[in-house]
Amino acid sequence: MYYKLSCSVSSCPNGSKIFEKCDEEAYEKSKDSFENMTAEQKSKYKGLEDYLEKAVGLKLSAYNRCYLKLVCEINFRLASSAIPEVLPIDVVLYDQSTTDLLNSLETNEYIKEVYRKKKANVKDGLNTSKATVLLECMRQGRILLQAGQKAEILAKPLIDFYAASAYAYAIIVINSPLHKSIETLKGSHGHNYDHSDGTINFGGSIPTGTFLDLLFSIPVSQIHYNNLDIKYSLLPSLEFIQSHSISISLLSLLSMVPELQSYYTNVEPSSRVVHKISIDTGIINSKITYNFYIGDGVNKPNRVKLESCFKTNNITENQGSYKVTVDSDSLSHISPTIYQDIKGDLWYVESPVDGLVMPELCLHFLIISALCNIMRYSPHEWNTILTNNVSQPFSLLINRYIGLFELKFPMIATQYLTNYNPILQR
Repeated sequence: MYYKLSCSVSSCPNGSKIFEKCDEEAYEKSKDSFENMTAEQKSKYKGLEDYLEKAVGLKLSAYNRCYLKLVCEINFRLASSAIPEVLPIDVVLYDQSTTDLLNSLETNEYIKEVYRKKKANVKDGLNTSKATVLLECMRQGRILLQAGQKAEILAKPLIDFYAASAYAYAIIVINSPLHKSIETLKGSHGHNYDHSDGTINFGGSIPTGTFLDLLFSIPVSQIHYNNLDIKYSLLPSLEFIQSHSISISLLSLLSMVPELQSYYTNVEPSSRVVHKISIDTGIINSKITYNFYIGDGVNKPNRVKLESCFKTNNITENQGSYKVTVDSDSLSHISPTIYQDIKGDLWYVESPVDGLVMPELCLHFLIISALCNIMRYSPHEWNTILTNNVSQPFSLLINRYIGLFELKFPMIATQYLTNYNPILQR
């Protein structure tokens, strides 16, 4: 059930599709040729796509167009020099500080501005009516988060999940290269919870919806650490997700949350997938290299998984930890799962699925959705969890997670709605 570790993956090549690869180099060359043509030459065609089909033999499907938008967005973000500004928050004043910050975002002009800054192809920007729709999503999310903080724990997951969904709509439209307004979102969840075995399922044949749209709005992972700015493409992970059916238990997802490790190991002491990570740079043969130090001197990650996600076998022992060295030319091709905790420290997380990189925002979306499903459709099981009748350690883990969600989700959402990176002051 939901208190067991489990994960399964199966290939699903004919599943729900969001994009399909095409030759982007040929597309870009042909696009440049078309743009350099005279007005008379262009008049022979209805537009770029008509030229591509008739003169080049490149016919784009809707899935190809989505792929090209994703590639353009990824290249834009990888090349961007924008660095999030660390925003220290006093832990004593946290509730008021985050509420004030979230409330300050709720203006049409701010939403229009952040929409233009966050993604590449925004020539038209947002008009006032579409900005107002996003404003109302953000306002609803904030008010629901505040209501969830005041509610009894019996009701919290339902309120918190709808808060996360409201913010997800705004985050998707503001960040995704595939959506320009809320009208293009389907409204379905994009994942499901299986009550028979306590698993969260997505990808493959499961219809697209909010969760997948949220994943696709984060096509690049960005890590800022000690003045180092590291970015890498998540396109291979997105491709993997749409071609595989993925099933992960609630406990497996909870095992990935850095702040819960002391509670999680009381439930499952033999399993540890979260490891401290620090980063510095060096020079080898006149080339900059990035060194990732992973482990705490006692617990180390799986070396095979490190080689897979960092795309290197340049891994050495380093005082009970691993030192992974990646040259600067290869940096944008790595694919580790790295999260930042509420105090700004970094953690490497062993993905439960090889090939899957789960952005932390999406991880919390799935966990709170699973808890909401248990609460709504299995009230007796939810009560069993809260009253320590599954086990006292598991009940404590769930209680601590809900408290963490209400603390951290606003901080993560802020990163995708502003250029700030909130952390709690030490």
